[in-house]
Amino acid sequence: MRTVKTVVKLREEPQLRSPALIAAWPGMGYVATGAAGYLKDALQAKELGDLTSFEFFEPTGVVVERGAVRAPRPPRNKFYYWRNPGQGNDLLIFLGDVQPTTKGYQYANIILDVAIKLGVSRVYTCAATPASIHHRERPKVLAVPNHPNLSQLLRGYNVVLLEEGHIGGMNGLLIGAARARRIEGVCLLGEIPYYAVGIPNPKASKAVLQVLAKMLDIEVDLSELDFLAKQTEEELEQLARSSEQMAQLVASLEYEEDGLEEEVAGVEHSLEEEFKMRRRLERLFRQAERDRSKITDLKVELDRSGLFQEYEDRFLNLFRKGNQ
Repeated sequence: MRTVKTVVKLREEPQLRSPALIAAWPGMGYVATGAAGYLKDALQAKELGDLTSFEFFEPTGVVVERGAVRAPRPPRNKFYYWRNPGQGNDLLIFLGDVQPTTKGYQYANIILDVAIKLGVSRVYTCAATPASIHHRERPKVLAVPNHPNLSQLLRGYNVVLLEEGHIGGMNGLLIGAARARRIEGVCLLGEIPYYAVGIPNPKASKAVLQVLAKMLDIEVDLSELDFLAKQTEEELEQLARSSEQMAQLVASLEYEEDGLEEEVAGVEHSLEEEFKMRRRLERLFRQAERDRSKITDLKVELDRSGLFQEYEDRFLNLFRKGNQ
């Protein structure tokens, strides 16, 4: 049996000034990768190297290209760096294409090995937190340090300290691994609406980046995130209108004459079923983004629900991402 090998390939070992590590993986609302990826592009961070391995990513299918099966490839996991022209910290940025499917703690420590080698003393991650807010509202940013000593520092940045809860995935696990190695860490979480956890949320990414930029004392033009937020608004408005219309119909029927109980019950049941169906579709979209073998299941469900046309662009985008 062939031995699985994990390889970290760095093109160079730059001398960085008190660098901070910013790491992100896909998650709800794509808040983390939206923030870190935007920051990488805005600062024109230089590619440093990558982490290549199947040890943490178990292939569950293959891609067919030009009539033939392509050999499985590990996801892209890249390091970037940026030298601050001012007095602030330099940056080391790590972007993962997908969350690891196994040995996440070991995976986190490999990233920390590189960070420590380059002199990193603090780690930042980002995530989303579903909340009872409307998509037109300005999202709050919650913060979680990996040591109580950082709490006072965070209070100066207009964030809400999360006292109890859970941070799923690598965006939480990395700062936990950092604490075990006595490295300071902070996770910033942007609020997103409960009804839109599967839709990219540039507004939440912007809120997180505004706090992060202040903490790092760097200037970043966030105007493009405003543009992206407006593009997303239409899809969120459509979801909100659908939910509101169904709720209003149910409410109005409650004031009608006696004998409409069955009709009200039917509408309530339809609302509940639509919610479950859309939640199921969001789950399948997330699975298909990580595992292309799930695309068939997603297509079957879209056809069964009669919503393929509504989701067609997003469905076809799965293939575009796979061919990048």
